[in-house]
Amino acid sequence: MRTANPESGNLQRLRSAVLLLIGPGPVKQRLCEATLRHLRDVNPSELPRELATSYHELMDSLCTAPAMGGLGTVGTTVRKMSDLDAAACAARVLDLYMVLSGWDTREASAAQPRQLRLVGDD
Repeated sequence: MRTANPESGNLQRLRSAVLLLIGPGPVKQRLCEATLRHLRDVNPSELPRELATSYHELMDSLCTAPAMGGLGTVGTTVRKMSDLDAAACAARVLDLYMVLSGWDTREASAAQPRQLRLVGDD
């Protein structure tokens, strides 16, 4: 019998958030939904220390405004963000997912693009 990875619940929550973030609709709407449906359920005590810090910083940035007009703190905060700020938060979610899943972002960014060559080219 396989033992479950203790981070697998968090990994699945982050993956679900990323999938929601890359879907259709306005970025602020997707960010709010991803936060309420998946991100707030991440257990930071099960994350590596540096990821827990990044997660807390992200969540803090999504909860700066008080609830207002029928919206909770996340909804109000995200509504007040620019689309650019919301997209930056979405990118932070992707970064968290990539690091937790073992994808080495340094390797991906350092990789040289492959050059195509024509057949018969020497």
